[in-house]
Amino acid sequence: MKDWGISKRIMTLALTPTILVALLLGTLFISNHINDSKYSLTARGKTIATHLALASEYGLITLDEKNLAEMAQAARDNDKDLMAVAIFDQNNRVLASVGSAETLSVMSIDNPYSLARSGSSNNLMRFARTAESEQGKLFYAPIISKFPETYESWQNYSQANAQLLGYVAVMMTDEFSAISRYNTILTTLFITLIGLLIGGFLARRMSMSVTTPIEKMVEGINRIKDGRLDTRIESEANAELLTLQEGINLMAENMEHNQDEMQLAVDQATEDLRETLETLEVNNLELDIARRQALEASRVKTEFLANMSHEIRTPMNGVIGFTELLLKTELNNKQKDFLFDIKRSATSLLSIIDDILDYSKIEAGKMSFERYPFDLRECVDDIFRMLGPNANKKGIELVSLIYSDVPKALLGDPIRIKQIITNLVNNAIKFTKSGSVELYAEVESENKKGLKLKIQVKDSGIGLTQEQQRNLFKAFSQADSSTKREFGGTGLGLVISKSLVEKMGGNIGVNSNQGEGSTFWFTLQCERTDALPEDGLTGEFLANKSVLVFDPHPSTRLSITQILEEWGMLVRSFEKIDDLMTEIDLYSQSGKSIELIIIGGQRFRRRQQQLEYICNKAQTQLYCPIITFTTAGNADFLEHLHSIGVNRAMTKPVTHRALYNSLIELLKTPSIHSGKEPAEAPVGDASLLKDIYVLAVDDNPANLRLVTTLLQDLNIKVDAAESGMQAVSLSKNKVYDAILMDIQMPEMDGLEATRTIRANRTNLNTPIIALTAHAMASEREQLLEAGMDDYMTKPVSEQALVNLLLKWTQAASDINPTPTVQQEIEDENRNQSLDWSLSLKLANNNEQLAIDMLKMLVDSNFDTGRNIHAAYQSQDFDQLLQHVHKLHGASCYVGTPKLKHLSNVYETLLKKQQYNKLEELHEQLLAELEVVNKEAERFLKPEKADS
Repeated sequence: MKDWGISKRIMTLALTPTILVALLLGTLFISNHINDSKYSLTARGKTIATHLALASEYGLITLDEKNLAEMAQAARDNDKDLMAVAIFDQNNRVLASVGSAETLSVMSIDNPYSLARSGSSNNLMRFARTAESEQGKLFYAPIISKFPETYESWQNYSQANAQLLGYVAVMMTDEFSAISRYNTILTTLFITLIGLLIGGFLARRMSMSVTTPIEKMVEGINRIKDGRLDTRIESEANAELLTLQEGINLMAENMEHNQDEMQLAVDQATEDLRETLETLEVNNLELDIARRQALEASRVKTEFLANMSHEIRTPMNGVIGFTELLLKTELNNKQKDFLFDIKRSATSLLSIIDDILDYSKIEAGKMSFERYPFDLRECVDDIFRMLGPNANKKGIELVSLIYSDVPKALLGDPIRIKQIITNLVNNAIKFTKSGSVELYAEVESENKKGLKLKIQVKDSGIGLTQEQQRNLFKAFSQADSSTKREFGGTGLGLVISKSLVEKMGGNIGVNSNQGEGSTFWFTLQCERTDALPEDGLTGEFLANKSVLVFDPHPSTRLSITQILEEWGMLVRSFEKIDDLMTEIDLYSQSGKSIELIIIGGQRFRRRQQQLEYICNKAQTQLYCPIITFTTAGNADFLEHLHSIGVNRAMTKPVTHRALYNSLIELLKTPSIHSGKEPAEAPVGDASLLKDIYVLAVDDNPANLRLVTTLLQDLNIKVDAAESGMQAVSLSKNKVYDAILMDIQMPEMDGLEATRTIRANRTNLNTPIIALTAHAMASEREQLLEAGMDDYMTKPVSEQALVNLLLKWTQAASDINPTPTVQQEIEDENRNQSLDWSLSLKLANNNEQLAIDMLKMLVDSNFDTGRNIHAAYQSQDFDQLLQHVHKLHGASCYVGTPKLKHLSNVYETLLKKQQYNKLEELHEQLLAELEVVNKEAERFLKPEKADS
């Protein structure tokens, strides 16, 4: 009803009362008429029956049937609703009747005397009994010879005082009354309809008298809205509508007048604007020239920063590289200190340059992001390994707590994430004199699109004021900018971190109070993924092994406990070392075994005696290893810990991989109770690079000499090229295991040299690694498009160089199936084609299962060998990788060590795209399939005999 117009509202208002009144009056009238009709029929029937009974008394006494018949006929003729009349004697004999025989047959009554008794409480003169039948309504009245006294009741009346002569029966019908009722209903409906039509007509006329003027007003207003201000409304409106119409006409007249005045003003303003536009056009030309100059200046600045990066990094590469070489020579302590200061200063300078370049890329909008799988725990461990020495030097606890809801495999840009975390953790260490720096990582929310990761870095440092917090994320702003400031830096780290976080769909902020420390936090949008390569940190071996943990710092203790529980170990942690000693005494007294004890602390100065006591108990009674974590990293102190019985003395912070490797080595080594720590394997084993052949290309003599010297010190054969053209010439006739290619060179740069080398096909599959000082956003894409496999940023460090060469050449040097390599890996299991004891072990000593697994492998070997050979012949390396991977997986469940090793090597070379090294290995693999089939016959013969 809210959307109804005036017409509908008037019609509703007019017709609704009319309809209601007509319905109510019609219903009342029809109901009264029907009731009156029924009452009239009943009253007439009783009257006719009673009068006939009185009139028939004489005729019944005299048996004048003719007179009785005439009275019955007369009664019927006088009433059209009277269907039949019958006069009976007391014996139910019909003396006179009018009507059909069918009707008369139902008019008699079984006990005529009941008519006299039924009227005991009524005046006999007016009494008649009624009854219903299918043909109509029956009325009975008794014919009595003598009447009772006026006040004598029927209860005192008896047969002795009166005589029942007979009775009268009358049948009435309501057919004619029903017709009358229907006529009345139709008449009422007709009158109601006429009333509604008249009311509707009047309501319509009234509504049109209102709506028609309004419609004309609306039409006129629309014309005025369209700009036809000379419009005037004329209608038959009156009263209020007439006032409205006159108001609209007056408004249109005023608007027309105002428009004329406005047009004059617009003409004047247009003239003024034309003059202004001419001035603006001149200004725009000047602004356009200034904008182009600004863009050109920005481009020049970007190129300048890129070139300065190269120009600064190139000599810095030589400074740092030769400093490392000098440190390997015999020097006195003073000279070593000087060299360490030189290296530290050069590294700090490179860090500042990196910040400035990152800020420049962000400012220019050229910062690029990648998306590939990574493990947040590995990223944090890498950062802690790098920043741990600085924290330990200040005696600060560096702790990470990554909650279990954080997935192991995430999809994002780990390089940028590590850059953000490194900046926050480094700042926290810098501004904290004592206490701890703690990193927390958790999943804040998750939906179908991905998850929001929240990372917090909490320190117990100097804190920040509200003013410092407001300026914290501004470029070149520092918490302490005075000339006496204690902490250095460019002031760009947090600005870069903020930009990186926001570009990755997150937020960054800080909560801090001066003197109470700070908590920096940021959120990231990441996705779950299952594509993370296996890192080897499985808890199968460590599961259910018991370990006791003590560390005075609660967060460090919680972190160690969490890591151990992730691997399924049974952990009991202690806040006090005295509680740990009590627990160890209980174990030694009860004879229960414990697999491991982990003790953390600063320098154990106040706990020296307790530590010695625990080591003695562990060696003499519990026979379990002890691992210590300490912030003291000097070799003398660690040696002292070994001397008192510590099996593995490690420096803080605690990282997943370092702890895992220590647990595996200690718990799997039988001689761990000797008190001597096993030698740790280096991060990158340079001995694996022995005898590989590398081409080093750089136009800078110092850099080329540095790289050549580093490679030669690693027993690597090196060819040096001073230009891209010389590198192309050398690569035409020699196949190298790796090529280290500088980018910026005269005549032929590194990208063009790489394309030419790939086109010559001699080194088509040789990994080419870029040595670049640039850090622009599109650098990596350009390198990959040119055919390079990886890149390394200058300055070049020895360990980074070793790790990169291991990444691209370790498969070739470590597992290349030549006789020399086989001698290095030769052992009884690896050279066995079929080790039945290993098969039984893999089948949980179920001999039938081992036979079934062997039979499945043998049955598939023919098709597998054929598919591998076909893919190899067609050089379809994608299909070849699938078939070899399938074979490798099958060989893992059967005792075929040599086949497993060969398929593993084959798969590794395919993944590294070192296709030129596959020929000999391919033949060995196919031959080994036949050997396995032949040796399996002696184990499968009984099964064949049974079948």
